[in-house]
Amino acid sequence: MKKGLVRIITAASLLSLSLTSCSAVSQTEGEIDIPIYEGSQNEDYTTVEVTRMDLSSGEKIGAFIGYTFSDALSAAASGNLVSYNLSKYQELKEGDVIAVIDSSALDYAYRRQDIMTQAAYERYLSSGTEAARLEYEYEKSVLDAVQYQIDCYTIRAPYDCVISDAANLTEGQEIEEGTYICSVAHPDEICVYLSESVKKGEESKFKLGAKVSVNLTGNDYEGTVISVPESGAYKFDLKYTKENMFFEAPKSGPVAADSSKNVIIGFEPEVLTALLEDTPNAVVAGWATVNVTTRKMNNVLAVPMGAVSRRENAYVYIVNNGQRIQTPVVTGGTINGYTIITAGLSEGDIISASFK
Repeated sequence: MKKGLVRIITAASLLSLSLTSCSAVSQTEGEIDIPIYEGSQNEDYTTVEVTRMDLSSGEKIGAFIGYTFSDALSAAASGNLVSYNLSKYQELKEGDVIAVIDSSALDYAYRRQDIMTQAAYERYLSSGTEAARLEYEYEKSVLDAVQYQIDCYTIRAPYDCVISDAANLTEGQEIEEGTYICSVAHPDEICVYLSESVKKGEESKFKLGAKVSVNLTGNDYEGTVISVPESGAYKFDLKYTKENMFFEAPKSGPVAADSSKNVIIGFEPEVLTALLEDTPNAVVAGWATVNVTTRKMNNVLAVPMGAVSRRENAYVYIVNNGQRIQTPVVTGGTINGYTIITAGLSEGDIISASFK
């Protein structure tokens, strides 16, 4: 702690000096020496050096985390749902059975075509003619088509995936062709997206490609803004869009975020790996906090906001040889507890920062 030195100043002198200091703010950036009152030598104070620094401020916004984009799987035909046992966030391997629809209506057609195909094959073996070969290939293609129809009644995982959404269906239920079954996504296609409440003006705080901090259970992870409303910047290539003679699968399933409405934030692979290791249930919890910088200034002179006093104008106390000298300053706003100084101080000046 340092002790403030004293000088006696008359009321008239104070008024004159005050007016002089006010004029100095608008006319010069030089310092005006105004010693403090006598009788304050027992007042303790701390000092701080005036330095240049980078300052930023922001706010925390609630968001969601999940498998933002997905592929939809639908029923290939009408029928009885004989097998269906899905749960959200269930992980599947490519080829795992998702649902089975009763295909018994095709059993007779398959057996009949199988017999015809076998007979054509035997005729081809016995005669060896070109006509017999073509007949066999035709019957075999018809059999393959029937088999393909039967296969479509069994819905399988198109790739190693996670169930991002599942329809509320029960075994034994009659469903129609095209009935939505579930949505699947790659396990590493996890994004954060801002809720609809942010839409009204809030999205302007996010710039495409900007880095933001996403907080989950006390840990911060760097993310990148990959889409903002109406930008059309993020195009999702579907991994699975199956089309055949019986039905056309929907191009995408229900998605948690809409790139035309929501701000969407993605992660680099190594960041996502760390996130899931630290918080394995992040997607199940479904929530996150996005820390967005709303104001940032680099390489500015700044002092703790408590060091700046105000009457008609702002001033600080420069400490010189143990003496505190009142000095007018021009300020440029306060960010995160620091006041920016645009005139009146130089880097390296020592000022009193607080009093006890």
